[in-house]
Order: sequence, then C-alpha cells, then structure tokens
Amino acid sequence: MLRVRVRPVLVACRGCERDGAARAVALELDRRGLGEAEVAGACADKARSRYPVLAIEGCEQACGKRWLAAEGVEPVASFVLQGEPDLAAQVDLIAAALRS
Repeated sequence: MLRVRVRPVLVACRGCERDGAARAVALELDRRGLGEAEVAGACADKARSRYPVLAIEGCEQACGKRWLAAEGVEPVASFVLQGEPDLAAQVDLIAAALRS
C-alpha cells in the first residue's frame, strides 16, 4: 500500500530580530522533508491554496500568524521559538510534533 503524507506549508515570520531563527527552523524542517518553507509576505497564494499551514514564530508577537490572518488563512498550529540560541532542540521538538 502506498501512503501519501501531506507536506504542510511552514510560514516563517518576518519583522523582528528573531525572524532569521524562524526562517532557519522552517528551512531545516523543509530539508528534512517535513514541510515546505515559506517566508510571511512572500507567497500568499500558496498559503491560501494549500493545507495544512503552520506558522513558525521567532517571538510572541506572532507576525507570521497575523500575516496569515490578513490573507484569510488560519494556521492549524503555531510554533513560537524560545529565546535560546541553540535551535537544534527546537527543530527536533517541532519535527516530532509534525510526525505525530
């Protein structure tokens, strides 16, 4: 039996000093085949036409989620990165959530 797994759109926030971390996490998850990384503001059509959509936030301001809302998209989940500089553990936590 062939199983097809949906690859979610991973929208990384942009707008503050932590947006680079959000992009790095989204790109690593993309590299692992767990989603398709996009930057908030870059591809509204993809966010509107694909499901599921997840937001990767660099901080509690939730710029990615707000951008999605302005485009009429409600993400199924939003992950807020913690302030620690080592992102590997946070990538692994989000990856585990995406696999479940």
